[in-house]
Amino acid sequence: MFYRITFIIILSFFTSLCFGQHKVVEINKFDFKLTYNSNVEFRYPQFKFTLADSWFGRDKVHHFLTSAFLSGVGYYFLREEQNFSNPNSQFGGCCFSFSLGLIKEVRDGLKPNNAFSFKDLAADILGTAVGILLVSDL
Repeated sequence: MFYRITFIIILSFFTSLCFGQHKVVEINKFDFKLTYNSNVEFRYPQFKFTLADSWFGRDKVHHFLTSAFLSGVGYYFLREEQNFSNPNSQFGGCCFSFSLGLIKEVRDGLKPNNAFSFKDLAADILGTAVGILLVSDL
């Protein structure tokens, strides 16, 4: 139960970040550029964030399916191969999938012609949840 509550809190944080009220803010070294249509770019010396990409892009489907697959594989490995309990296997599968999705987004943020996408990360979180729900013993 604790893991589901933690997951809901994390998911609500990212959705509020994506759909919340936007205002111009400057914090230390960060340079925030916000426009009227919720296109957001956060710039840090060599790390870029964006919310300007589409919610329904083809890559969101890839993020969703890959995260669902990875969480299912992580759950299966921990539950069947390592004989972990069901809640521990669920948590491990979620952590495995989410950490790989987060690493991929950080790598995108560091690439010259790419940016860290919160929407990609939301697709990763949703795919992770669906993958765990499909394979775990509820």
